[in-house]
Amino acid sequence: MIYGSELFHLDNMKFETDKKADVIFADYVYENLDFSWVDKYWDMLTDNGIFIAMTDFHSDAEFHIHMKNKGAYLVDKLVWKNEWGRGASKNAHMCYDVILRYSKTPTWKFNRDVIQVPKVTAKSKGLNPSGRMTKAATAWIDDCALTTGANERVIRDDGHLQKWQKPEKLLTRVMAPFVEDDMLIIDPFAGTGTSGVVARKLNCNWIGIEYGEEEYKLAKKRLGL
Repeated sequence: MIYGSELFHLDNMKFETDKKADVIFADYVYENLDFSWVDKYWDMLTDNGIFIAMTDFHSDAEFHIHMKNKGAYLVDKLVWKNEWGRGASKNAHMCYDVILRYSKTPTWKFNRDVIQVPKVTAKSKGLNPSGRMTKAATAWIDDCALTTGANERVIRDDGHLQKWQKPEKLLTRVMAPFVEDDMLIIDPFAGTGTSGVVARKLNCNWIGIEYGEEEYKLAKKRLGL
C-alpha cells in the first residue's frame, strides 16, 4: 500500500489515523517531561516497528524510564555531537543530543550495510587485514554536521535560519537500517519537514504533524505539498 507524503497542521495529540507506522520518529521538545504523546504514537506502531526519539540531557533518563515501564525493548542509544548552545560557566558544555531507539518486540530487523562509514585504517599497512574500505557506523555520531551555509538549511520569513534543524544525513543514519521501500514513517513533531525529505530518499511514505504555523508553511513548501 502506498501512503505518499502527508502533512497536517494541528496539535499532534489531536491527530488520528487507522494506519500503522513502521517507524515513529520524534525530535520532540527536550525539556518537556509530559510523555502522553509517546503513549499515543506508540499505539500507532506496527508490532515490529521502531520508535525513535531525539532528546538531550534534560530528559533522556526520564524518557527511558517511561519506555521501560511500557515494556519497550531498547534497541540502542546513539549520541550526536553538535555545537549548539552557549558554553556553560559551571559545568561542561553539553553539546550533544541523545537518540533513543525502541521496539515493541525483540525481533527487530537491522540492516547495518546501509550505514557504512569510511574505515580509518583502510589504507594502513598491517592494520586492515580484511581489506574493507568501510565499516558499520557506531553509536557515536560526529560526522553529520549542519553548517550555516549548507544547501539544506531552511530560511524563515524573517531571513533567519530555522533553529534546531537537524541534518538530513543524521536522520538517514538513524532511520535507514530499519526501513524498506514503501514503509510508513510518522513524525509527530515534523518541524520544517526534514524527516519527510529523508523518507522520500529512503523510498518510504511519510506523515508529518506540525503545530507551529511558520514551520508548517516552510515544511509544506519544502516538500512541495
